[in-house]
Amino acid sequence: MDMVFTLFLVALVAYAAFMQWLRHQRRMLIHRERIAAIEKGVELPPLEQEVHRGSWNVQRILLLAGLTRISIGLGLSVVLSAILVRDSALTAEIPQGIQWIGVGPIAIGLSHLIVFFVERKR
Repeated sequence: MDMVFTLFLVALVAYAAFMQWLRHQRRMLIHRERIAAIEKGVELPPLEQEVHRGSWNVQRILLLAGLTRISIGLGLSVVLSAILVRDSALTAEIPQGIQWIGVGPIAIGLSHLIVFFVERKR
């Protein structure tokens, strides 16, 4: 079973590396074409990336990640607080103050939202 998992990981890394290599080769081809056009004095068409922005919209990802982490942190804090309020044998083994573990994801989510709003104003 370990061999299958190892082969799967190697294949996955090889696939990712191959895709990166193909992307790099494409960018090199575009670069060479544009350099040749500049040397000939030909008007350059806009790059495909300029016409169609990438499928990764960083601003939307920041917003989604921020809201998700805030939700996870709040949910975690509320659930742990509710568990600690109950007086049962289960809560005897849980250390007091563990509900504050949700502050970390909330802080990370808030930092994502701050970056989102600062970058949006630019």
